[in-house]
Amino acid sequence: MLNPILESGVVDIEAIRPQATPFALLGLEPAFDIDVKKMEFHYFCLQRELHPDRFINKTPYEAQGARMMSAWINNAYSKLKDPILRAAALLRVVGASVPGEKESAVQDLDLLDMVMEWREELDELSSLEALNDFNKKFNDKLSQYGEQFSSDWKSKDITSMQKSYLKMVYVAKVIEEAKEKKRNY
Repeated sequence: MLNPILESGVVDIEAIRPQATPFALLGLEPAFDIDVKKMEFHYFCLQRELHPDRFINKTPYEAQGARMMSAWINNAYSKLKDPILRAAALLRVVGASVPGEKESAVQDLDLLDMVMEWREELDELSSLEALNDFNKKFNDKLSQYGEQFSSDWKSKDITSMQKSYLKMVYVAKVIEEAKEKKRNY
């Protein structure tokens, strides 16, 4: 698909299709390391072109089409902003199964043991300072696994991509559990 964002910032609405990847919808090449400024520029250009005020004098069919395209663009933007959802989108781009969805065959028993240890460590924390240190440590782990996924993407190692993705998912869950414990502290 051609880039729907023209150099002038004007959008070729006809080039946008719902079956396109989130990357294509926002005029980006599939990659884990994306240019956030470029993504945001494309997103805001598309939203400006699809704004309901631009369709007041159009047919109901055209207005509905714009609302649908706007929803696709919002969904793509949400997916690409989140590193875990972006990684899942990249797995789909290469036709790989996304661990945790449907019948994924990717299992990492060592990772599951590690997750159990992380949760035990979290359960044993008894101060806000310890919780803050734990959160920092796991946010660093999430970044580390994101960097690993990026490297796996560049080498097109699908199995490693799936494993890195799974690590990101589990670390994010542990981070959420730590945030919940902090809220209840």
